[in-house]
Amino acid sequence: MSQQAKPFDVNEMRAEAEEFRHHLARWVDERLAPQAARLDEEGDFGHELFRELGELGYYGAMYPESAGGSGLAYPYTCFTVLCEELARASVSFAASVCMQGSTATHTIFKWGGAALHEAYLGPALRGEKIGAFAITEPNSGSDAASLRTRATACEGGFRLNGSKIFTTNGTVADFITVVATTDPAKGLKGLDLFLVPTDTPGFSVGRKLDKFSVRASDTAELVFDDVFVPHDHHLNDGQASGFLNAYKSLTVDRIFTAALALGNGRAAYDAALAYAKERSQFGQPIGKFQAVQFKLVDMLALLEQSRLYTYHAAELADRGDPITTEAALSKIVAGDGCNQVCQMAMSIFGGYGLMNEFPVQRFLRDAYFPVVGGGTSDIMRLIVARQLGF
Repeated sequence: MSQQAKPFDVNEMRAEAEEFRHHLARWVDERLAPQAARLDEEGDFGHELFRELGELGYYGAMYPESAGGSGLAYPYTCFTVLCEELARASVSFAASVCMQGSTATHTIFKWGGAALHEAYLGPALRGEKIGAFAITEPNSGSDAASLRTRATACEGGFRLNGSKIFTTNGTVADFITVVATTDPAKGLKGLDLFLVPTDTPGFSVGRKLDKFSVRASDTAELVFDDVFVPHDHHLNDGQASGFLNAYKSLTVDRIFTAALALGNGRAAYDAALAYAKERSQFGQPIGKFQAVQFKLVDMLALLEQSRLYTYHAAELADRGDPITTEAALSKIVAGDGCNQVCQMAMSIFGGYGLMNEFPVQRFLRDAYFPVVGGGTSDIMRLIVARQLGF
């Protein structure tokens, strides 16, 4: 997805990313942050905000102008900024945006024809249509080779039968890229990608899933009952497996998930720091006690570690370097590290941290999403171990 055609310039990258952050941060502070608690409490997807962000052009951060995108020189770094900044206000909203601007649209951009670009990619980048990517199944999570949703060839295309679960944007999506097997005996090599408009006969939402974390991020169970997919909705460039072609996009998404953790961790740290200066016990602010000071320093160290590694991985992606190890490590470092940050923030708030009127309880709940979503931390460790030759 990178638009870069000239030598990598780290100073230029930083300048583009900071300008991108500057404009986005103002929108986050003025529009998203004031509504974040309500979105979480009501489990509200935030359609108005979602369309508004699309109208501002942010969903096209990773795409060229020719496809309706922003044409940024360093798209992966800027999209990482997008995920981080949105997450410091609402991880729920950021997760939905991350899906829209990355995997849900990348497959169409990369392997969809001109008609699909016009009908789905362009409207999605403008925020007029919502996309999703469905891979996980009730009995198949990290083991993609065991997926059971079947695509059977028929006259004019394929018939899809099966179900998916944990699909972000699932109940609100206008279109969904579905991973299905054309030949179970081939394992991963038998998996392919199919674009399904959600008004297609045979498609239905089984149920909207009720979560304790990222409550405003729509998550669904989906059902495909003899859903017809025409040949031009088969997202494949003639290779044996469209899914394996798309795997790079899923790898990059780990960096964006790390950015979600980083933004949430920042919010928790800022809230705890302010509270430590305001809350008094024994005649002085609690921040005067070393027990609180040391927690805040440890939180800051974890945040800096997460920030450095997340943006290191994003920079490698913009350079076009291999990122399998770095993307997995960024998710481990930021996901686990920022979860610890949120736990320490909760301890600084004490009893008030358990009250819904304080946001720290939401930060802690949402801190579990980056640890699990997109592959658990242990699966990331397994990926890195394989890269080490085990």
